[in-house]
Amino acid sequence: MAGWLTMVFGVRGSQFTLFDLRVVPLVYGTLFFRRPLPLLLIGAGIAVCRFFISGVNPQSITGALNIMLLGLLAAFLVHLYRRRAWSYWRKALLSIVLINSLQVLGIVAFGAIPTGYYLSHVAYYTYPLGLALSALFVFIIWDFSKERRRADELNRVNRKLQQQTGELQQSKRELEEKARQLVASSRYKSEFIANMSHELKTPLNSIIVLSELIRDQEDTTSPEETARCAGLIHVSGNELLQMINDILDLSRIEAGQMEVMDQPVVLEELLQMIDHQVRAGMAAKGLLFQLRMGEGLPFAVASDSRKINQILRSLLANAVKFTEKGSIALEVSLEKALPGSLPSGAGSGPSEWIVFAVSDTGIGIDEGKQQLIFEAFQQEEGALNRKYGGMGLGLSMSLQLARLLGGSLSLESRKGEGSRFSLRLPARVWTGQPAGPTGSGRTHGRNAS
Repeated sequence: MAGWLTMVFGVRGSQFTLFDLRVVPLVYGTLFFRRPLPLLLIGAGIAVCRFFISGVNPQSITGALNIMLLGLLAAFLVHLYRRRAWSYWRKALLSIVLINSLQVLGIVAFGAIPTGYYLSHVAYYTYPLGLALSALFVFIIWDFSKERRRADELNRVNRKLQQQTGELQQSKRELEEKARQLVASSRYKSEFIANMSHELKTPLNSIIVLSELIRDQEDTTSPEETARCAGLIHVSGNELLQMINDILDLSRIEAGQMEVMDQPVVLEELLQMIDHQVRAGMAAKGLLFQLRMGEGLPFAVASDSRKINQILRSLLANAVKFTEKGSIALEVSLEKALPGSLPSGAGSGPSEWIVFAVSDTGIGIDEGKQQLIFEAFQQEEGALNRKYGGMGLGLSMSLQLARLLGGSLSLESRKGEGSRFSLRLPARVWTGQPAGPTGSGRTHGRNAS
């Protein structure tokens, strides 16, 4: 466009002869472009524009060829400048002299104007004038570009400052979030200590009171009463021991010291043991308890029976605690691992999973609190006087144990409609045992009342 403008406002020597500053865009290009190709395109573009000024004639053809040669020289200069650490004015002087000189030599070589006439009457004035005007425009452009570079630098600094401000604000938000988490963690730990003290004192008080009763009334207490008190002391001691074991187990898991024993786990025997362990709790609340085994289950799998039992007992104990009426179900099924649907943290190896699903018709859990309950020392309700009691370690420890076994623990729940916890474990068939019968869709139902 600049080359076309210089030709539009150029000086005509005759009908087809035109003297202008078409070299100025090429001189400018050698100073500010870093690749040769744009200079070739600029030279070709100005050459094409020459035909739109005076039409197609010998003078316009030679003029177009001349400007294309100038484009080649400009491209060469860009290539040269890229290899030399020269100053702006040194490059400017070289470009002005070489490109204007080549233009004069091109006009002489192509013979569009008689050589003697051109050198004595035209070039005598146009050559030094072209050098001077080229220098003037280059100086003006340099001064303008300097201001532009200064403005660009200021914009760059402003953008960098804005970016740093944004990063600082993000860091501030992250620090505030960490601070909130620390405050919440401190509050949960404080609540845990208070709850633990409350939970531990209950069996301890029973043990102390009953043992004092036996001691103080040793002569008057009947053997039956002594046996009943001893039984209560035994139950309270077991509760106390279980609480301490839970705390120790969680600390071992977090320290990476918990070991997993690979052994045959006969599924039907495992369910019978679970049924025997939770039957009393179900009976106390009059709940319907159902055990279901799906189709295609292996007779035995390779896993840690004690830890599976611990997880399922914890899930069922939670279900009993938070279910006032209705039913609780434990379902065991075989699930194929679909691409992209493997449980989080369970790896990508097993193609089949044993799924233990514990569902209830209890109070349910708010969607926003469902992830919270898997954190250690936390429950949906955090106050000391909350209705259901407990130390808040069961689900956290169950999740850690599930991961140790190579599986996962997930939750589906709606407030007021019950909950469903799903324990997924790799279905690694135990090869050291003879093949036995698989599950056949059996359902066991007991009304504990």
